[in-house]
Amino acid sequence: MLCVEDIQTAIEHIYRIARQAIIISLDETTEEFIKNFALPVYDHSKITITNAIEDYFILGWTSPSTGVPIRTRMIYIQKKS
Repeated sequence: MLCVEDIQTAIEHIYRIARQAIIISLDETTEEFIKNFALPVYDHSKITITNAIEDYFILGWTSPSTGVPIRTRMIYIQKKS
């Protein structure tokens, strides 16, 4: 989802078509990564998601090219019955 400009609408559509729940992971992108990527990239790691049941950061991965650790935001949203 790094290249999706309107992440809020994308999550709303994913939620709409989900059967029971969705799990989303959003990587926290660095300014250097955004600047050097060939396509427009967006950092959605700080968006507000009001109906999330769980919402936390983990150490997601380490960039093989820069050695910078990248945090990943894990979000769990359960549909209402």
